[in-house]
Amino acid sequence: MNRTLLIIGIVAVVLGIIAKSYSVTTSQSHLWGLYSTASTSTPYSSLSIPLLIAGIVLGIVGVVIKDKR
Repeated sequence: MNRTLLIIGIVAVVLGIIAKSYSVTTSQSHLWGLYSTASTSTPYSSLSIPLLIAGIVLGIVGVVIKDKR
């Protein structure tokens, strides 16, 4: 088992989950504060699937490959 690849895989999966759930809310006040609008966006959601796939692959490879020591 290669622990370095396994750790990097776990970190990539965690970052993929965080990237999917991260959202930014922007609010604006209009007409001297009489009404306001808010919009929510997820700027990193397109990166979540590649990070999850890379993390799973690195985790599997880390378990299968033997350490060089």
